[in-house]
Amino acid sequence: MTLTEWAAVAEILGMVTVVASLLLVARSIKQNTAAMHTSNDNFIYERQDAILATLVTDASMAELQVKHQNKEQLSDVEHVRMWNQHFRDMLMWELAFVRFRQGLFSRSSWCEWDKAYSIQFLDEFPPSWWAEARPWVTNDFAEHVDAIYKAASETG
Repeated sequence: MTLTEWAAVAEILGMVTVVASLLLVARSIKQNTAAMHTSNDNFIYERQDAILATLVTDASMAELQVKHQNKEQLSDVEHVRMWNQHFRDMLMWELAFVRFRQGLFSRSSWCEWDKAYSIQFLDEFPPSWWAEARPWVTNDFAEHVDAIYKAASETG
């Protein structure tokens, strides 16, 4: 083989090596993205679990939740406690929303969370509660929740 032929073979081998390297980098990025989604999914689930643990560890909070669900009259203090519990729930929904928008929360997990929170909020939180809480969240999330309330009011 001539030097020119060896150069051509080396060039082909170099291109194959570059392509193989790019494929390995792409695979590594895909694995990293999956790991990042899993990590963020776990973080959000752990935060939600901490909020729900309140109902298990604090009997008065559990009793208050039952009172609220039964639509019983709440004292002023109970109203404040319930409002803040609901606000914590809403902040979890917003956290999931923000993480999803940042690409840190998987689409499948986000869709499940969004569906569950939409149902909960439409069932438990009248528009008057949302009007009171709305200034405390990001504009993008507020618009997302507004659209859910609007869609619900249009479908009856």
